[in-house]
Parts: sequence; C-alpha cells; structure tokens
Amino acid sequence: MSKNTHIRIGRSKSNHVILEHDQIASEHLELFADSEGNVFITDLGSPQGTKVNGEVLKGFTQLNDADEVVLGGKVKFNWKKYRVFENPKPKEPLKKPQIEIQSEPKKPKKRAEVQAILDVEMRSLYIIYGIIALLILVIYLIN
Repeated sequence: MSKNTHIRIGRSKSNHVILEHDQIASEHLELFADSEGNVFITDLGSPQGTKVNGEVLKGFTQLNDADEVVLGGKVKFNWKKYRVFENPKPKEPLKKPQIEIQSEPKKPKKRAEVQAILDVEMRSLYIIYGIIALLILVIYLIN
C-alpha cells in the first residue's frame, strides 16, 4: 500500500506543478491521492475557479477516470497525467515527537475517594431522571 500524496498546482514557483497562464491562480488547486489510489481535487480558493465536468468545484470531490477538469474557465487540465504520484519535492525531515514527562507518577485513588465520586455522579443521574419524569408527567397532564 502506498502512502497519501498531495500535489499543489498553480502559477507560483512554490507549487509542485507550475502552470503559467493568466487564468491560473498562484496556488490554484491540490490533488490528493490516498493510500488506495483514489484521487481527490480541491480548489484552493482561486478567484478564477475550477470546474469538474462543467460544475464549479466547491470544496473537494473525488475524481473518476472520465472526469474533465477545467481551470479558470479556459484551461483543460490533464489530471490523469499526475495519477502516478511521486512527490517531486523532497519533504522536510520528520521532527522528533515530543515526549511529555511527568515529574511524579499519579497515585491511585483510594477506595473512599472513588466511592465519593460515584455517589456524586449517581446523585446527578437521579436529578436528571427526576426532571425527565416530571416533564413526562406535565406533558401527560396537559394533554
């Protein structure tokens, strides 16, 4: 199984795929392939917009083989060309995970403390059930 991959597309040099056209925004869209090979497209808020099969893309959608993608109303985008997702830019090295260290281990609660907590929770449940029963009674009496 392969890993998930993102490819950003637009006019800016910071994108993975650079398309120089006046209808393409600096950061126009993103393609995402999940580990199962499904491809999703997201418009990154480009003023020119993105259409999938003639419908304006709002949010994201999963692409199918027959889908036609048009950027900015004029530029047909051959998204299938990027289906074999090999990320052209190296990723930043992973940071070491932060480990939280407790200074003192938590002491187990005494049986009496646990019982007190349970008593409070039970009283709360009795109050809630009482209110529910009262509401049912009021509704019954009104009808």
